Amino acid sequence: MKNIFISMLFITCIIFASVYGGQDCSRKIGKAKAALSEAIHTLQNTKKEFLGETGSPIPSSKVAFHARLTNSITLGSTQTVIFDHVITNIGKAYNQHTGHFTAPSNGIYFFACTFLQYGVRLHLQMVQNSSEISKGYAQRGDAASGSMSAVIYLNKGDVVKVRHYPGQESQTIHGDWSYFMGYLL
Repeated sequence: MKNIFISMLFITCIIFASVYGGQDCSRKIGKAKAALSEAIHTLQNTKKEFLGETGSPIPSSKVAFHARLTNSITLGSTQTVIFDHVITNIGKAYNQHTGHFTAPSNGIYFFACTFLQYGVRLHLQMVQNSSEISKGYAQRGDAASGSMSAVIYLNKGDVVKVRHYPGQESQTIHGDWSYFMGYLL
């Protein structure tokens, strides 16, 4: 795209020079190319700052994550669901290897989980450290879904995760259709 714009600018300058007897067209092209390169660089950095890809311009008080489960998993009792594909992780508080969100600061947080069962019913639980803060259920049937959410005060270092409900037989959560998300209010 950048090269197309520069080519169009060059052609426009040549046409302008031939019609009006232009002066120093190549110098003008050089200035325009430098200005365009700087504008592209600024836009790329703005995108990174907005999406949280650089870490520096986003205030440390901003915390938000959104993660998806990529593969279906058959869960044992109290097994943590590890939502392994991170879509957003501003503040780096969600760990896609453990499935744990660790509060980086004291505050009120919102969490939500949507999920799809695979073949049979599914019982899930959202816990803060080891205490239940929400639970969800997807009934037996084709593509039945469930959800759960919570608004809770967390202290720095508290952990929130989604796990299979205690005492349930093995049940399968469907990949690609199950998400876990949260943010600091």
